[in-house]
Amino acid sequence: MRDFDEPSRAAGPGVVADGPAGAPTVLVIDPAGEALHNEIPATWRDLTDRLRVVWLRVPAAPGWQSTVDTVLTRHSDEEHPVLDVVSSGPIAAEVLDLARQHEDLVRSVLLVDPEVEVDDPFARTIVRSHNAEDDRIPPPLPLGHPDVVFNVVKALNEHS
Repeated sequence: MRDFDEPSRAAGPGVVADGPAGAPTVLVIDPAGEALHNEIPATWRDLTDRLRVVWLRVPAAPGWQSTVDTVLTRHSDEEHPVLDVVSSGPIAAEVLDLARQHEDLVRSVLLVDPEVEVDDPFARTIVRSHNAEDDRIPPPLPLGHPDVVFNVVKALNEHS
């Protein structure tokens, strides 16, 4: 597993968002802390014409669990909220616990290389690295990786 404790990852904004208000929302809870420069990763930007992407950078948001709770609670006033959560690796269990507390709001939890077994009907693993010697990137795969974006879009289209 990769080490996410680099001090530079704690710099920058805790939450970055893009896309139209009121659109279906994808909450990305990123333990690696991508999106350092106050915008979502480039691989996700094409999605923001039809989705609201809220990117929570865990290293820059020490109280990230309460931030997730706040973001999810904001959608409780919407008539028909469409909210999907994406996360990975070492925080998958915590993300699943938070999503369970908001089952009425969260349509799905999509996980990349989770360190736990996924046994919730609304959650599934969408990318699993093989951790082979020829892998250029150790697990978990970064949430900005094109394979992650492809599989998120595929999963969201299955809900449509």
